[in-house]
Amino acid sequence: MRIRTDRNLRLLFASLLLWMLGVGLYEGLIPIFARQLGASAVELGVLFTVRSLALAVGFLIGWGVADRFSRRTLMLASWLIGLPVPLMLAAAPGYLWLLPGLLLYELTFFALPVIQSYVTERVPPGELAGAFSVMGTMTSVGFLVSPAVGGVIAEYAGIRVVLVVAFFLFVLSTGLIVRVEHGGPGAMPSGASRAPSIGDLRLLAPVLAVYVGVQTVILLVVPFLSPFLREARGVSLAEIGMLNSMMAVGAVILTPLAGRLADRVGLAPALAGQLGVFSLGVLATVYGPTVLLPVAATLRCRAPLSALAQAMIGARTPPAILGRAFSLAGMSSALLAAAGSFAGGYAYRANPAYPLLISSGAAVGLAILLLWRWADAPPPAS
Repeated sequence: MRIRTDRNLRLLFASLLLWMLGVGLYEGLIPIFARQLGASAVELGVLFTVRSLALAVGFLIGWGVADRFSRRTLMLASWLIGLPVPLMLAAAPGYLWLLPGLLLYELTFFALPVIQSYVTERVPPGELAGAFSVMGTMTSVGFLVSPAVGGVIAEYAGIRVVLVVAFFLFVLSTGLIVRVEHGGPGAMPSGASRAPSIGDLRLLAPVLAVYVGVQTVILLVVPFLSPFLREARGVSLAEIGMLNSMMAVGAVILTPLAGRLADRVGLAPALAGQLGVFSLGVLATVYGPTVLLPVAATLRCRAPLSALAQAMIGARTPPAILGRAFSLAGMSSALLAAAGSFAGGYAYRANPAYPLLISSGAAVGLAILLLWRWADAPPPAS
């Protein structure tokens, strides 16, 4: 496999692993940290609404730069921009002071389409699925250990200490990305890239709608899951970290299984089934006994949903507009998630379980729609 012999890909994936280890330490604790700094349920929803809007801006920037500048330079710029974020969060005296760090981090997602394009152009077509699986596994492995470790550190030393530890992991990650070479395949954009036409957008509309629906179902849960576990279920910070690690266990187990199932029965049925599994995990989180919360966390992992939704875009998108298609999908889902987070804050205030139940119901509705109306089609010609 090309990854074994490609030094740049090994450096990139190792850098992603260290970065995800850092993010995993604190990501699940941010809603609780915001509550500790004085954010109400509605204000927490607003905080994540603004964060989702910044994510949309990050993808908008990615639309503009992904196929125009050196990909290695853009990746390095993303790492350097995100490097100080944990320290900015740790220094926040109030919940509003979390915004600069959170917004800055979301802007770094302009590099995600760049990374996807870089990997695509360095790997033979026959090995591309394996390469992206390795990249996804790196992300999941990063979240296997770090959320539990972050929860334990937070329990005994505070969330600010967790953020400082994350910063040092970011430094190590940035040191590796600096070593990625300037030249070689993928370093500069391909000359075949072009802007999507009206016909392209019509072709992409169904898969973009599915991708946005899947991401919205996921992002409806993110701001309110940790506060729900802490405030409604009485789960400790260390236990919340462990549950976040169990989500990574679910991702490592279920993502390859979902991929194999999709190869056999098609992307739409496999995605519908995974939406059902996710919904079951969310319902078990709300209503299940405490002893089953680790099982519920395993079932509501997000990686299989994202992988299958991305595969649907990849299967139906002409190669010349792939980077911009992913940018458009990310931007659209971030905007819809912003509206969901804003409304979710009011729903959480009415009942902490409501945002999770809305996400669960939306997942079931999307699954039914996929089974009813969707039919897998062959990928288009470029």
